[in-house]
Amino acid sequence: MSAIILAVVGLLLLLTRVIGVRQMMLAVMLLRPSCDRAFDWVKAGLGQQSGPGAAVNALVIALAMIALVQVPNAALSAPLLAWTSLLVTAAISLVQTTDLSAGVRDILALATYAAAFTLPYLVVRNRAAAAQCLMAALGSSLIPSVYALLELASQPAPLTGSQRLQSTFTHPNIYAFYIVGVLALILYMHCSANFRISAFIRRATFCYAFYLLFLLLLTKTRSAWLAALLLITGYSIVVDRRWLLPVLVLPAALLIPGVSDRLADLETGAIDGAYEHLNSMAWREVLWNDTLEWLAVNPSGLFGYGLGSYQSYFPLFFPRGDGQEGIGPHNAVLQIYFEMGIAGLSSFALLMAAITFRLISTIGRDFAGSFTMLMLCISYLIVFYSDNLLDYLQFQWFFWFTMGTVCASKCFAGPALQSRLSYSAIAPPS
Repeated sequence: MSAIILAVVGLLLLLTRVIGVRQMMLAVMLLRPSCDRAFDWVKAGLGQQSGPGAAVNALVIALAMIALVQVPNAALSAPLLAWTSLLVTAAISLVQTTDLSAGVRDILALATYAAAFTLPYLVVRNRAAAAQCLMAALGSSLIPSVYALLELASQPAPLTGSQRLQSTFTHPNIYAFYIVGVLALILYMHCSANFRISAFIRRATFCYAFYLLFLLLLTKTRSAWLAALLLITGYSIVVDRRWLLPVLVLPAALLIPGVSDRLADLETGAIDGAYEHLNSMAWREVLWNDTLEWLAVNPSGLFGYGLGSYQSYFPLFFPRGDGQEGIGPHNAVLQIYFEMGIAGLSSFALLMAAITFRLISTIGRDFAGSFTMLMLCISYLIVFYSDNLLDYLQFQWFFWFTMGTVCASKCFAGPALQSRLSYSAIAPPS
């Protein structure tokens, strides 16, 4: 199977040489959020654990390496140095892991996230190129949005029952966090001094944001609801009060039975009894407390217990989950500390600090845009705290690609220098 993946990667690299790195990068970022179910179908048909997704992952890493060769100065930027620190720490932690295959898989996933952030540094040479990247990121949500509508038409249970909307994604949580990212991108496009969108696209994306909020409600992902609420409320108060409208109509969401039931679930099963009697939030809190109590006696040290090792250790302190596969800590901060230790947690904090300082450094030239991206970072940390976010590849790619584009385009910031976003043409004004 590895030979097939290598062959596919080779063909994709050959195609990249024909159409160009920028076009291949944009195509991957545009289409990848729509491919999960198709990739799973191919893997099931082949009877293998790896499939087309592995080939695309390898391609993205290869494209990022090309980017660093062509733009070596980018490697010296603070965010990329922080990414390097995190990847090196993850690699060192593999020496101690109890599950090397899971650890290798996880570090390759982290490498693709770093690659998604790095790629814009290759292609963003002007405001028009940055606009293309942002439009590709926004366009990647169209197929999942249409598919979600078809999903509701064929299975209306998310509206009336406990079933959750997941569209083309493998889990509702991934889709929910992805929607939050798309909402932040729409807000950024509406307010950033780096770009100017046409009146048509402004109206269209405003309406599209309402539709995305409706889909977000049907994912039944409460941490994503909180992240979106903080994002839009902060934007409405600081940047544009017209966006308070979605916040004001949110109480109407309680009329959707599935949404009200999801909120009511927090009031039941909050006391630690049997595993099946806990609601999802109470279950998380018990898992976190048990993990922290065990770590208090068995500190993770400088480099942790090894990337991918949590699954091997958690039966020691969480017996109610014994025998269940794929249970993570549902807290990516805790996961980093457990698996990569103090060095991993410090490297991640350094990465987020580098992004934050990068945005703050241009807040005087693009206050609204920088503020919106800072709010996206806060939303990211909210869901990072409450879920296994390190495993959610599609959302991570979207977040880091968008953030990489914004960071790479900061040198073009300024109200007097604007680029126009439209479907017909993307080019800087004359």
